[in-house]
Amino acid sequence: MKEALDAFEHGAGFSTHDLAVLIAVIGMIIMTVWVIWVAWSVFRGLKAEKTDKSKLLHAMSRTMLIWLFVNYILVSGIY
Repeated sequence: MKEALDAFEHGAGFSTHDLAVLIAVIGMIIMTVWVIWVAWSVFRGLKAEKTDKSKLLHAMSRTMLIWLFVNYILVSGIY
């Protein structure tokens, strides 16, 4: 297994840990953009009076729970 990692580092020019960090950071950015999109969409629905405050809080609590869970998985995969 060590030979395969050494071959990857030699061919790619960076370590597998750096690749894992890069993938995790990209995943975190995508998840954060998704959270912002959900928050913006629900807020627009609230301002247009198509939804109420309890649905806003419920949607945001579910969104933040998913965000925390996925970020935990991404960060724990790095270390």
